[in-house]
Amino acid sequence: MLADRLYCYSIIWIAFLALAQNTQAIKKISVVGSINADTFLHVHRIPVEGENLTCDREPTVDIAGGKGCTQAIAASKLLHNQDDIRVAFACRFGNDPVAEALQQALVSAHLDLSASKSVPMVASGRGYVFLTASGQVSAVVSGGSNQYGWNEWKESWDIYQRNPVAKLIVDHEIEQILDECQCLMLQREIPEYVNELLAAKAQERGNIIVLQDVGGEDRPMTSEHMRNCDYLIPNETELYRLVASFEGKSANEVVDTQDVTALAKHLQLHGARHILVTQGSRGCTLLTVDGDVVTHPAIHTDRVVDETGAGDCFRAGFAVALLEGKPSNECLSFASAAGCLAVETQGAVPSAPTRDDVMARMQIQHAVESLRGGGSEMEEDSTFPFLIGSRLNSMKDRPELWQGHSLETPRDFVERQATVEGLTCVDFNYPQHFGSYWTVSEARASLKEAGLVAGAVCLRYPKEFARGAMNHPDPAMRRQAIDLTKEAAQVALDLGCREVVVWSAYDGYDYPFQCDYDTKWRELVDAFRECCDTFPDVRFSVEYKPTDENTRFFTIPSTGAALLMAQHVDRPNFGLTLDVGHMLMSGENPGQSIAMVGKKLFGVQLNDGYTRLAAEDGLMFGSVHPSMALEIMYQLRKIDFDGHLYFDTFPQRSDPVAEAEYNIRRVKAFYKAAGRLLLENRERLQEIQAAHDAVGALEMVDDALKNM
Repeated sequence: MLADRLYCYSIIWIAFLALAQNTQAIKKISVVGSINADTFLHVHRIPVEGENLTCDREPTVDIAGGKGCTQAIAASKLLHNQDDIRVAFACRFGNDPVAEALQQALVSAHLDLSASKSVPMVASGRGYVFLTASGQVSAVVSGGSNQYGWNEWKESWDIYQRNPVAKLIVDHEIEQILDECQCLMLQREIPEYVNELLAAKAQERGNIIVLQDVGGEDRPMTSEHMRNCDYLIPNETELYRLVASFEGKSANEVVDTQDVTALAKHLQLHGARHILVTQGSRGCTLLTVDGDVVTHPAIHTDRVVDETGAGDCFRAGFAVALLEGKPSNECLSFASAAGCLAVETQGAVPSAPTRDDVMARMQIQHAVESLRGGGSEMEEDSTFPFLIGSRLNSMKDRPELWQGHSLETPRDFVERQATVEGLTCVDFNYPQHFGSYWTVSEARASLKEAGLVAGAVCLRYPKEFARGAMNHPDPAMRRQAIDLTKEAAQVALDLGCREVVVWSAYDGYDYPFQCDYDTKWRELVDAFRECCDTFPDVRFSVEYKPTDENTRFFTIPSTGAALLMAQHVDRPNFGLTLDVGHMLMSGENPGQSIAMVGKKLFGVQLNDGYTRLAAEDGLMFGSVHPSMALEIMYQLRKIDFDGHLYFDTFPQRSDPVAEAEYNIRRVKAFYKAAGRLLLENRERLQEIQAAHDAVGALEMVDDALKNM
């Protein structure tokens, strides 16, 4: 009893001294949450249930992590040189050797740790992260002190009015956290009663912005707690689960999962205020308490190393920008840049970017958006998200229309393409567009001079591979083809595009019994695996074709076969490039093929054709099949396609510059019309598809095309 009284008196005296201090108020972000020692296990793919994998290399151990820790350090780094704002972090350290290293990481980040403490007889939290070469992650977390270090708060929460000692202890800790605080950041890797008590106390004060990250443990949330949070920040999966918990359903049963705004509005009916939904490659959506909807596209990066901590850096960026008084769209832009930079570095805490990094990335993004926006005729749809390229060799057609000095080399072709309004990138053929024409560095310099960037490097195996490239009967020739593909990957890296499209005019056969199909298939699988493993930062995609004058039957003749190849290659950086003309030749509906491929779609080549003799016409996009063109853009929107668009057309009797500009205008119009189907006509489309209503579908398409 004496010890309890002495402890109680000491707490009262500390509180009195704190109140007696007459210091100038400084803005403060208080982060309350978890801290873990993370171990990264490097694997070539995420394991499935019941599977044992061996690490590709030695694990990386005891890296500071956890949602609270990452958000606190990220906020501190993003507030660099902001003397009037500081970041405080309240957490629970375990009683083990790793706790000292974790504490030092926080001290090095200049965090105020006055509300943090160690917990006896409890181990520190730990995270075990499976990490692939492409940046995919899956994790198992042991809560440790994050889970069991808040027992005094639980006692206070359960018997708040009947245990004055517990109440006094917790009240003092709450005062430490909320004193001078303008923004309170909460996550769910600590007990929910801590979040609920802090949010309620913050709302009583009335001058603290409360941000609740829904990530962490999957558990229900009360309406009362949502009312106490100014901003609820889930990702899409967390949003579905939260809505489902109020509906008494599973997340998979939540209707209309594409419409995050409708789901967010559903949460507002249960007490939520502002809801910010992070949507990965689709960016984010903010639904304000007044019903306004603010969207922001994702900032693309070609260098995905580790997605761990990206969401935490996004949330820290949003909090910092919000506290600095930026409007909503600027807050989302700042947060998106922070999240984008985070995926480019391994580890949660090490990936947290600096303020200078974020500002520089925002400037680059602004320049890219200006480049993508095109000229005067393109400004109508400034939200068009794709870089656009067109077949470089088409620039040699109709030379009499060109006012330049010559049309003999790829350098000349790039110069002519630079005059195409709205064109933003160039796809090169390898090795045909290099060698004696120019070096890779000279090609990159020419692109910069023309105001363009590289889109992809496309394999065009020379004629010595006429009996097969990676399917050649001679092992030495197969080795040459594989090495040539690797050379193309290095060229892509040197050009800055990180994408290789593999189309072989020769991998196939002409007659029955000419080759062993199983052997040819295994040769391609092994070859693609080798290329993917050698260049894990490059995306390799196979462009299938059903038939050609060089090869009557290709080894990969259809979308289904290409998907099977992707399954057998089993590498995250291997996918498909779909050519509209090739899909038509295969008797496929391009929209359905795109839906089948989904996230494995790395590239799209747009054109059109009559296909009367299984010919690849290479006509202008949407010129023959406008309804298919509309559905192509609809499906690309639906699967969140994140590549660039390329026009594979053959304007032998047309002005190639004028044709490219027509294609660009048309694809933007189709993209915009598809957006209206997704947003404005969603319910009508759902009714049509539910009833298999052919006439209704045609009428809807007619309306969409009329309004283009």
